Amino acid sequence: MLTIEIVIQKIQQFPPEQRNKVIEYIEFLEFQAYRQQEKQTETPLEENQDFFALAGIWERKNITLDHIRKEAWGKENQ
Repeated sequence: MLTIEIVIQKIQQFPPEQRNKVIEYIEFLEFQAYRQQEKQTETPLEENQDFFALAGIWERKNITLDHIRKEAWGKENQ
């Protein structure tokens, strides 16, 4: 008998509550495997990114620290 067949046979003997826990655990393992696979397929950051490439994007814009605070906290918290 194959290992999977033995496992299925044993799980079938469990009470319904324990079977549900086994299924939840299997789903958890699937989720973990999916997350791990996602991390491996993420595109790595380009090592030679130019830190200053975005320098000046706020140039000639009226953005100050006070403006950012007002946007973040709302006017009623000033």
